[in-house]
Amino acid sequence: MVAEQVLERFSLDRLYIIPCREPPHKPPDYLAPAADRLRMVRLALPADSRYCLSEIEIERSGLSYTIDTVTHFAAAVIPGATLFLVMGMDAFLEIHTWKRWLELLEQVQLVVVTRQLDGESDTDADRSMIDGNIRTRLPGDYTYDEKKSCWQNTCGACIHLLQTLPVAVSSSQVRRWIKTGKPIADLVPSAVKAYIEEKELYR
Repeated sequence: MVAEQVLERFSLDRLYIIPCREPPHKPPDYLAPAADRLRMVRLALPADSRYCLSEIEIERSGLSYTIDTVTHFAAAVIPGATLFLVMGMDAFLEIHTWKRWLELLEQVQLVVVTRQLDGESDTDADRSMIDGNIRTRLPGDYTYDEKKSCWQNTCGACIHLLQTLPVAVSSSQVRRWIKTGKPIADLVPSAVKAYIEEKELYR
């Protein structure tokens, strides 16, 4: 649902889903094996040519750094295209700890996705949180364009806010429910549920 909203809001030609091999900010036991995560993404993607699954980070050895992936896409996959990088609020608040993060801000337009699992989304609170992080962590003179819901600096770097429709589901919730034996039929596509049960993942 979030992917569909991103595609429509920014009129994207393609949306690449890129599973991470080994995230620098999360412990290894947080993840299912790479091959299983790839398979689950394939099972979950709709039959829509705009959705693409990339194995670039799975095939790359060692830790997965976003700047390496973005540099590859910009040079070899879709040279000349405008690149958007979609992330959650939690990732954006830590972006200053990422490898070559200043270079990353120059190469992509960030799309910060927010969601509220309980109640309605708080536009002012989301905007205030992003604005505060920009002013305290990011260099450059960013100004906010209310009509576009984005911050832009004098060099052209853009940070967009996309408040998605509330969906009461999260990956940590799915893993937690599996560990405690709760049914997940309403949380994931049926094909993914069947695969998780077959492989006994997250137990």
